[in-house]
Amino acid sequence: MQMQCAKQQVLWSFILQVISAVVMMIAILALLFHNQANAQTYYLGVLAPQGESVAQQRWQPWLDTLNTQLSDDIVVLVPLALENWQEQIEAQQFAFVLGPQVQFIKMDTMGWRWLATLQANTQTVNSNEFKMSDVKQADFKTDEQYKLYRQLQNELALAKEAIADKVINQPSAMEQIASVLWVKADSDIEQLRDLKQRKVVAVDPDAFAGYLLVAHLLQQNGVLPSDYETQFVGYPIELTLSTLASGAVDAAIAPLCLMEEMAGQGKIDQSQYRPLNPVATDSNCQSSTKIYPNWTLAATSQAPIALTEQINQYLFAAGAQSSNGSANTDINNIDVTTMHNNAELRWLAPESNSDAERILYEMQQHPAQKQLAVHIVDWIKSHRWWMSIIVFIIVISTINYGWMSWLAWRRRQQILAQNRLIRDYDQQLRQSERFAVIGEMSGAIAHEINQPLATIQNYAQGLLIRSQDNRMDKQTTEKETVENALQQIVNETERAADVISNIRHWAGRSQPNEVSVDIAATYEQCMLLLGEKAVGITFWFASDYQQLRLPSLLLDQLLINSVLNAQQQQATHIMLRCEVKEYRGARWLALHVTDDAGGFNDAQLMKNELKDKPHRYANQQYSPRSTKADGLGLGLMICQRLCKSLDGTMEITNVNARRELATIQAIDSHYQHRLKQSVYNKAHLIQTESSYLLTHELGAQVSFYLPLSLVIR
Repeated sequence: MQMQCAKQQVLWSFILQVISAVVMMIAILALLFHNQANAQTYYLGVLAPQGESVAQQRWQPWLDTLNTQLSDDIVVLVPLALENWQEQIEAQQFAFVLGPQVQFIKMDTMGWRWLATLQANTQTVNSNEFKMSDVKQADFKTDEQYKLYRQLQNELALAKEAIADKVINQPSAMEQIASVLWVKADSDIEQLRDLKQRKVVAVDPDAFAGYLLVAHLLQQNGVLPSDYETQFVGYPIELTLSTLASGAVDAAIAPLCLMEEMAGQGKIDQSQYRPLNPVATDSNCQSSTKIYPNWTLAATSQAPIALTEQINQYLFAAGAQSSNGSANTDINNIDVTTMHNNAELRWLAPESNSDAERILYEMQQHPAQKQLAVHIVDWIKSHRWWMSIIVFIIVISTINYGWMSWLAWRRRQQILAQNRLIRDYDQQLRQSERFAVIGEMSGAIAHEINQPLATIQNYAQGLLIRSQDNRMDKQTTEKETVENALQQIVNETERAADVISNIRHWAGRSQPNEVSVDIAATYEQCMLLLGEKAVGITFWFASDYQQLRLPSLLLDQLLINSVLNAQQQQATHIMLRCEVKEYRGARWLALHVTDDAGGFNDAQLMKNELKDKPHRYANQQYSPRSTKADGLGLGLMICQRLCKSLDGTMEITNVNARRELATIQAIDSHYQHRLKQSVYNKAHLIQTESSYLLTHELGAQVSFYLPLSLVIR
């Protein structure tokens, strides 16, 4: 029984152990699955001035070591070019950012945490640190063997020292921030001022080490950016030195250590180039400017606090171990890769970028130095609701102002129209008063002059009768001359009486008697009335019609006033042309009286309008003015009123006198004639086709438009 109980206890103990092991395995697996489920992936954006492949080789080993120190999360490296560096970071896709601190100045870093600044190891290894092995001379059989051993040891120590110097001071274009201005060794450029009117190649206008540092240096030495031609070649940064090597430019702006790095890779011969304005550095790299804070690692607002603390602790712990390890390095066990990695892992507290900001301010590149327009736009965006209200008020005010301005303009036009109407009414009133005075004067003249005219007529008729009845023996020629003179006295007194009668009818608004009027005979009579004034004047006449039905002497008054005006303007040719013409959409009988006296002047053409433009008195509410010093201006006014009394109109214009004469001569009509005076002082028509010289090419034309109903067919 005891043996059986012991076997059962052993069996139960084994079963319990198996169960415990299974439970432990399940717990471990659950923990592993839990950690894997909670693991997060974060991205580290790194500036890649030399391209993505170089950035991967530079930072991926360090990041792999960092990921091994993280408990759960993983950080993935993403190289970024400067062209889209700011846009991709501001897209909030990266938890961590690594790059030159000056590049962060232009970004919105609100909520970021600055973790550490990279510190390159530039200390050289002292040759005293390499110790000789503790070997005594007694260990050698001869002195020559001991001397040979010592020589070999010294050579080995020197070789290891050179290797250590090369590793620790190995140049890299991404370890420190500075710029070098390179020229060819045989270039005639010796000073910074020699770069005026030269070509300089740079990386990018926003590249701090690739352009801004040297541009600031040149500006401090009196060489402005406008004094030299800058060519930007972009990334990778090696393009600057390649462009200089090609001879396309005179100088190249390159980041610190780029020349040494490319020379070490066999891409360029450093001995063929020299830097301008050399500045001493702690490394083997040459520089033209001072060295600024190195690359900085920052955590954005996307990075969790716990992960940030882990990375921060690792950076400074690794930096301390790297410092201690480098101080205690045994030359006999030195490893190149280890020393280079230790140099990369030296991190310090974040450094100030005040010097870099000062340079950006002086180069007008700082984001705080916005133009006034940009400030205004930003202010408008930040106060967009108030600006919307203000814009709405301005729009409404503008519309209201436009509406009120239009109303004021329309009202002004109405007032101006009313003022013009008032002036027209005033002119009509004055004209009516003037006509009333003329009516009174004409009535008085008709009353007073009628008696003398009647007496003259009686005496003339008596003399004519007596001369006809006289049987005295006189010469026939003398008798005919006396009779002709007496007949002219009788005719003119009758004509004067008829004119006065017409004036009385017109002033009294009564209808005069209409008679048949011969156009040619009336034109001849007007010539006769001119008397001696017609000497030297050639009269032309062409008409499609012969007889008109008009009030007595109305055509005489129209023609005599027009012909007399032409004679007073020293005309040598006076032309009368009668035709049917389209005028204002209707057919009229047009009587054109034209001369060659030079035309109407501006005052006669009214309101300073251009010459050759017609002026229609029928539509104007004013009376014409005389151009003569002693003239009353009644001639054209009487013609205007006479035309209006017949429902016609009148216009004056300037025409080509030669063209008008050619038109008269071209008319194939029975009445195409030229008027001349006879020896008996009588006018008659003669047919002619001769050409005559005109005094002026430009002539005045008075046109009377009468209804066709006045024509006797």
